[in-house]
Amino acid sequence: MKRLLVIMLALFVVLAGTMVFAQEPIKIGIVMNLTGPWASIDNPSANGAKLAAEQINKAGGVLGRQIDLKVIDTKADEGETSAAVVRLVENEKVSALIGYGDTHWVNIAASMAKEYGVPFMTPGATHPRIPERFGAWLACFGDNAQASAIAEYAVKDLGLKRGVVWVDTAVDFSVAVCAFFADALKHYGGEVVYEDYFEVTWKDFSAMSARLKEYQDRGEVDFVYVGAIPDNCGLIAKQLRDNGVTIPMYGEDGFDTPLLVETGGEAAEGVIFATHVSLEDPSPIIQQFKADYQAMYGNPPENAFAALGYDAVKLMAKAIELVGSDAPEKIPEGLAQIKDFQGVSGTISYEGGSQIPNKSVSVIEVKDGKFVTVKQIAPEYLSDPTIAK
Repeated sequence: MKRLLVIMLALFVVLAGTMVFAQEPIKIGIVMNLTGPWASIDNPSANGAKLAAEQINKAGGVLGRQIDLKVIDTKADEGETSAAVVRLVENEKVSALIGYGDTHWVNIAASMAKEYGVPFMTPGATHPRIPERFGAWLACFGDNAQASAIAEYAVKDLGLKRGVVWVDTAVDFSVAVCAFFADALKHYGGEVVYEDYFEVTWKDFSAMSARLKEYQDRGEVDFVYVGAIPDNCGLIAKQLRDNGVTIPMYGEDGFDTPLLVETGGEAAEGVIFATHVSLEDPSPIIQQFKADYQAMYGNPPENAFAALGYDAVKLMAKAIELVGSDAPEKIPEGLAQIKDFQGVSGTISYEGGSQIPNKSVSVIEVKDGKFVTVKQIAPEYLSDPTIAK
């Protein structure tokens, strides 16, 4: 009898231990610049990620386990970025990493994740060579898609063919998206009249604006395409208009920030840019996301990056579910199986070995201080990713 009790006690301990182990959360690391020049896109992205995790957990989790997001603000600092990855992988033992809306920071974090053998997904960094270089996955379209959408819209819809391109030479994303735009514009029958260059820290664009006005006044240009980060787009719009530049201004998803109107004011009126999803779309999935975000944070989603952060967590959860494991080496197998996933930012499939989803692009115009959808474009032409550095 005594021996039987000992055996039963031992079995109880083993079963209890198994149950505890089964209930351990699935840890996912989130690295974002919640302060600094990228905060206006990374904060909404992180909030969207937290909303997704909360909803998944309320529905029972993944594989019967809760998702535990470990969120770190890397403060737009390279040292903080590296330290965060080390902490999340070595100390927190995360199964996967999600991070950033800008390519520069992904270059740092994803390269380290690759060395550790931990899968990395970016919600909003759009350089199409990220998978090739770091093995990371995108929840967003590539820069060649958004650049082509604006070029197609300018030429085919508006008949504008002569463009000037402003490139931020200190930002990898700007260099890439502007190269893709120039290539796509040529494909559609347009031309880049000239390129001008600035750096992310600049606050004075008067000389560039004056140069552009001269071309405008001679009737030699139709529009300007600007590769700017969120902190700069409103300031550039304001200085362009203050210096007498009246031709249309086009931009990329870095313009999808409240700062465009807050800083640009009336100068932001009429600015057109590409982004990942129109939050004014009446489809139920988008409107439900907006309502859920409002309920959690007390305000509607600030921009499309909130939806991208949300989708990134949902994609990671789906991948873990598909392979039945949160082992870092297994998760990419699950991601590769994802097809026709209905995300807030669009339908997502990773097919043919691609780690970039093929998604449509939302073209947005600022009207009366609000972001209004002009058109959804599935670009007919995509530049070869290798033309960008």
